[in-house]
Amino acid sequence: MTRYVHFASRLTGWNAIKSRAAQLNIEMTDAQYKECTGKIKALADIRPIAVDDADSIIRAFHRSLKLGKDIDLLPNMTEEERELFSKKEQDLAGKARTEVTA
Repeated sequence: MTRYVHFASRLTGWNAIKSRAAQLNIEMTDAQYKECTGKIKALADIRPIAVDDADSIIRAFHRSLKLGKDIDLLPNMTEEERELFSKKEQDLAGKARTEVTA
């Protein structure tokens, strides 16, 4: 029996992203998987995402870690999507800080 983990969704968890990254032969720390998951969730909040979008984000996030600099996670986003994505990332980061201190 094979189990399918849906990871291209707002409801995805970091273990689903970790599982998908393993399928893509990408290794990161748990903290990095969690950060990458936050980026996927932020994008899923502003538009529907496909498996290819999630894979692109995982690959680009990993590449940015290896290069030691920020790179464009999805170059095909509109300017409006970029602004919304940035705001969602900030909202999610603030939420995470609040949960840690609570």
